Amino acid sequence: MDDRDELRELMELSCGRAYGYSAAQEKKPFALPGDEPHWPRDRVCDVKHVKLELTLDLENKALRGTATHTFAPINDDLTSVEFDAAELKIDSVTSQDGALLEHSYEDGTLRVTLGPPGRAGKDVTIQVQYHCTPRRGLYFNSPDTGYPNKPRQVWTQGEDEDSRYWFPCYDFPNERFTSEIIVTVPREWTTISNGKLVSVHENGPVKTYHWSQDKPHTSYLMSLVAGEYTEIREEWNGVPILYYSPQGREEDTRRVFGKTPRMMQFFAESIGTPYPWDKYSQVTVGDFIFGGMENTSATTMTENLLHDERAHLDYSADSIVAHELAHQWWGDLLTCRDWSHGWLNEGFATYFDLLFKEFDLGVDEFRYGVYLDANSYLREDFGQYRRPIVSNVYNRPVDLFDRHLYEKGALVLHMLRLVLGDALFWKAIRHYCSKFQGRSVTTEDFQRAIEEATGKNVDWFFHQWVYKGGHPDFKVAYKWEEDSKTAQLTVSQMQAVDELTPLFRMPVQVAFVSSGGRQTVRIDVSQKDQTFFFPMKEKPLMVQFDPGYWCLKTLDFTRPKEMLLYQIKNDDDVIGRIQAAQDLAKLAAPECIGVLKDVLLNDVFWGVQARAAWA
Repeated sequence: MDDRDELRELMELSCGRAYGYSAAQEKKPFALPGDEPHWPRDRVCDVKHVKLELTLDLENKALRGTATHTFAPINDDLTSVEFDAAELKIDSVTSQDGALLEHSYEDGTLRVTLGPPGRAGKDVTIQVQYHCTPRRGLYFNSPDTGYPNKPRQVWTQGEDEDSRYWFPCYDFPNERFTSEIIVTVPREWTTISNGKLVSVHENGPVKTYHWSQDKPHTSYLMSLVAGEYTEIREEWNGVPILYYSPQGREEDTRRVFGKTPRMMQFFAESIGTPYPWDKYSQVTVGDFIFGGMENTSATTMTENLLHDERAHLDYSADSIVAHELAHQWWGDLLTCRDWSHGWLNEGFATYFDLLFKEFDLGVDEFRYGVYLDANSYLREDFGQYRRPIVSNVYNRPVDLFDRHLYEKGALVLHMLRLVLGDALFWKAIRHYCSKFQGRSVTTEDFQRAIEEATGKNVDWFFHQWVYKGGHPDFKVAYKWEEDSKTAQLTVSQMQAVDELTPLFRMPVQVAFVSSGGRQTVRIDVSQKDQTFFFPMKEKPLMVQFDPGYWCLKTLDFTRPKEMLLYQIKNDDDVIGRIQAAQDLAKLAAPECIGVLKDVLLNDVFWGVQARAAWA
């Protein structure tokens, strides 16, 4: 599909009229043959601390390390422990006093016999010496025939369960521990890792860096980046903010990350919890497999974000920078207990990116961002599959990292804000973060926090939006009764209701604009077909259904041509003007085409201009 088709499909989806789309169309299942339910892992130990001592072999793209684990059995008489250790070569396993421990290694699992059985709550420390030539988890960049100028770099990527490829660990998100990394690299190199830099020691041609993270986090958030970088330092509220630039690209690096202090201020004030880590660093690497990764206090980004002053006229990396920073709270300070609740990481970070956009650039950019996120989800729902946001049936955890987890998750928060109102929404968010900081969380934890903070029962909301799939496909018809001065709206939910897709209950705002001003009412939609009557003093010039785009939906809204012509010129809501443009285009009248041309050339918001062009 080329870009024109994709944009056209996005516009049609937002109106509920995509090519071949039918509200009754059967949805493709998310689960594929062989997918199975995945449940949170049992914890036999409370992992306290992980210490890694690493030496990088750049020539052979290999790693030699010692992993020291300190843990306390949860129950008495623990005789053995298991570590995830994919494609590692285990050299030896020893106890704290240096005694060799019996161990076996099979199918990516290292099983260690402890000797005397462990007692509940009593710390045990073991060391695992190992080496590996990793294919995942830890990556080596170096020049080659095709890319002779590629810089030499080493970087890690643990999410979802790839940390096991570069050190033995408990590789699941329901465990948190403190950590330190001691790594030896060439003397001209810099390393970036979690927490504080404790020391740097030079020894001839090499340097050894010692990093310490004294606040607990999960294994997939451990990070190491090494290469030739220039450090750029800023500060916010006593927190060091560090940008690591490839040599010669310092200005491009400042351009990408320059709004970080402003973002940190906004998030700390909005969430009501100070930035939780000792520092915040951001570094770009070549060939990164994602856009960015929110390792605690040390985000790794793709070098493709770097751009010059000319490109900056048309491009900004602020969205991904805000997203990864928001994760320092949502995902790092509070971490989903298991991947089925991953929207508590990704949906939150996606919505807080939008919230910063509103704070930084204004409400038009925010609403347009909500609209684009909705269309991104709708395209996946229409073209690929439908699933609940919380789902534990998958093949690999990465299968869940889709538009349902990110964009729909964000829009669930947006709708919750409508349901609760701004004051109670932020009260709930702050209570949730305060209560569960430093812990693993589930969707039930979030829901209970909302109810504790607000007194509102939101079972119905989570049931339909989080544990079920889909969205309402609204068909709305407007009618004016001149004799009784009454506006009539008939609202129908056209989606096929089945075990996965419910009949939705949602509050929706409706606004009427006349020469006398604006009147906004809130209706509760909960049935398949409902008709609402609104006494008015005069015939409306414009009717808005869900102004501001609060409800995730498709919308087929039939209105007279003169009302659409008024709306496209006078609606202060960018989404309303976009919807009017789409509906006017379907009329294909010369008058409508002329109006669309005028909007293309003169509308004050670029997104409306772009949509008018395609319309």
